[in-house]
Amino acid sequence: FISSPFLQFILYFCAIKTINITQMKRFLYITLSALCLFTSCQKDNNSEDNSSLISSNTPFPMMAWIGLSPQSSTEAYQEMKQAGLNYNMYPYYSTLAQVKEALNKMQNLQMKSIVSCSELSTDTEVTIKALKDHPAVAGWFMADEPSMKDLDKIAAKMKRFQQIDKKGICYVNFLSIDTSEKQLGASFNAYLEKATRTLPLQMLSSTFYPIVLNKGAKERTVNGLWYKNLEVFSAKAKELRIPLWTLVLSSSHPLGEGGYPEPTLADLRLQLYTNLAYGSQLMQFFTYTTPPDNLTYKAPIAPDGSKNATYYRLVQANAEVQKLSGVFVGAKMLNVWHTGKSIPAGTKRLVLPKNFEVLKTGDIGATVSLLQNGSRYYLMIVNHSPLKTLPLEIKATAEVQEVSKEARLLPVDWTTSKTYTLEAGDMRLFSWTK
Repeated sequence: FISSPFLQFILYFCAIKTINITQMKRFLYITLSALCLFTSCQKDNNSEDNSSLISSNTPFPMMAWIGLSPQSSTEAYQEMKQAGLNYNMYPYYSTLAQVKEALNKMQNLQMKSIVSCSELSTDTEVTIKALKDHPAVAGWFMADEPSMKDLDKIAAKMKRFQQIDKKGICYVNFLSIDTSEKQLGASFNAYLEKATRTLPLQMLSSTFYPIVLNKGAKERTVNGLWYKNLEVFSAKAKELRIPLWTLVLSSSHPLGEGGYPEPTLADLRLQLYTNLAYGSQLMQFFTYTTPPDNLTYKAPIAPDGSKNATYYRLVQANAEVQKLSGVFVGAKMLNVWHTGKSIPAGTKRLVLPKNFEVLKTGDIGATVSLLQNGSRYYLMIVNHSPLKTLPLEIKATAEVQEVSKEARLLPVDWTTSKTYTLEAGDMRLFSWTK
């Protein structure tokens, strides 16, 4: 404090012997009054800054699907958390001892795990009771992409687990709307109806990786059925009053005549923000590490533990979402529309929501989502394209504010329409209260 130039000036002034007592008193009175006024203004400014921030103490849940292996170091978990991921799911644990070691590392970093190990099958009750109260246990791995014939068996397994552990989540990830009837074992509608009627679900998830690079193609494309799948599963989750969990493809790998390309920052943003637009409450990144039984995958973490370019893209994209956790954690999706020259199958064209007078985009189009979190409403506009920018023209009523990527509410002069350019896969976010 004494190093302050302002205070040094006061001390210097006081040291001048020619000043008389009256002048000294007057000078000190003026100086202290100015200092108090300055401090008060600073407090007011800080208060205004805090009030404009949409804050949250709860990070958005993000899970590594095929996360860190049993031998992973504490530093590896720290790196995973730095990438925005706070849940780990590794289906290759061999023993209960390996699980306990991993859980202890995660607990120290306030991370959680969906647990899988052989003892959950061979000594179910004892194993669940040994783990269920560990702070890092989020739940239990039940099944991934089950077919129709598997559902009754999985339902019985889930009920048994839920009798022993009342709070842990029994994780199931279903097949999606673009899966063949041969693989499903029925029509998709029959499959989903039985799955959601028979299984005592605590969350709803399905596999869909929308961005593909077809054989011989120069540019990646988005599978339009992705939006229909999100429509179906978000509606079902809302009907069942359980959270929607969604997947983000974070590793490249071959598929038939083409494959899934290495995700760009735009690819990650498109998947993240579109999932959030449909009300997702947990992101699953497939995969985080290279699967030990399939080395054709190029995951963010290589078999030797090194990080590739995708890891650093994850850091950037997930940091954006985590900064906005006050918007998205606990948000309820009220409606979703689409714009563009043509809109994806199974979706509906934009009807302007209350508080908005103009909302126009280019032909590529956008996903437009109306969300509610507490007393605050949000409108999010997500560019459909992972490759091209999208022009946006928008006009709203006076109470609507823009939300920055730093989660700050910014005033907007809506006297005239505002124009923005949405980067590939990116979004703009606006907010108002009741």
